[in-house]
Amino acid sequence: MAFEQLLPLHNMNFQMNRVLTHGPEACRKEELLEIAPKLQKFDPKAWFEQWNMLARRAEAEGRLMHAAYYHRMSEFFLPEGAPEKANAYEDFSRCFYAATKDEELEVFTIPYEGASLSAMRLSAVDEKGVIVLHGGFDSFIEELYLWVRTFRDAGYTVIMFEGPGQGRPLQAGLKMTHEWEKPVAAVLDFFELEDVTLIGISLGGYLALRAAAYEPRIQRVVAWNVIWDTLRGFNRDKPERFFAAIHNRRKMMINIFAAVARRLDGMVDWLITHGMYVTGSETPFDHLYKFRHYQTKDLSPLIEQDVLLLAGENDHFVPVEFLELQKAALTSARSIRTRLFTAEEGGDQHCQVGRLDLATDEILDWLDSLSKIEECPKVGCVDAFDDAQ
Repeated sequence: MAFEQLLPLHNMNFQMNRVLTHGPEACRKEELLEIAPKLQKFDPKAWFEQWNMLARRAEAEGRLMHAAYYHRMSEFFLPEGAPEKANAYEDFSRCFYAATKDEELEVFTIPYEGASLSAMRLSAVDEKGVIVLHGGFDSFIEELYLWVRTFRDAGYTVIMFEGPGQGRPLQAGLKMTHEWEKPVAAVLDFFELEDVTLIGISLGGYLALRAAAYEPRIQRVVAWNVIWDTLRGFNRDKPERFFAAIHNRRKMMINIFAAVARRLDGMVDWLITHGMYVTGSETPFDHLYKFRHYQTKDLSPLIEQDVLLLAGENDHFVPVEFLELQKAALTSARSIRTRLFTAEEGGDQHCQVGRLDLATDEILDWLDSLSKIEECPKVGCVDAFDDAQ
């Protein structure tokens, strides 16, 4: 499904497109068009009410997958602690697993640091390899299911997991960590895996590269959106003194700046509140100061795997120049392939929302090219090597 301009505020429009991009299995486009006129400004209460109305309607009509996606969207902009948020998450989970009760997926709980991670496995019949996949700052593994089946159908067993700060682990109080090699290692240990492809989506583009730098069982890694420097990417319009104040620990200055911005813009207030919730931070400064760790400049030379970097030219979260900066920093990688998706082809938005098929096709083609290199004899492999590059 093409990326649509349905709402005036870009972040709200993007969230609506996150549902639309999965096509008729996830939603009815006419229902999204029905509620769009009532969502012309940032109003978390109205957002919840409209999506909740669609979810209840879909449930009443037995459209459980639609209901799951609508419940998911209904809770998106609600603050931590709102009873509707927790209830909507449980409704989302309930509807999803009812909708997929006859499908071949396995659900696991993985012990982790006194708590647990959530995982889902889609097993391929004639397995070519294993893909381990995770989201970023605010995705749930269940909402990735519809398109992740593409990898399974192409012959790859897929294990999706939610780490600290994501999905059910976050609901249980497990806050996000930049040391992503730790939850990845727990997943690899649990499933006894030794040779995997790791795919990280959105902020997961940073998280996956971080894990690859320290986890040799990852042989191939995909940064599905290149997060070279999260702090600068998500605050791209801020002046240099803003970043200097964070790095120099000027707490009062940053907290005053944030307080003013939050009063002036409800979306900014939500972004900061949501960030504090996910990272377990008490103040805006604490949240932003933690984000200084979420960058790949220092760890990139440690990455020795085959790497695929994906980016969209009109990504509203991630500056397009991050792609070349990241590529240049991977001085030890076995191979590097990059793909910049353009507006002309339709994959220019964040994480190729609107044309997920372009990204999945690119990943599968890359994996196929790498398998040609591994299988061909030592001499005469020029074509396969060129494909991988």
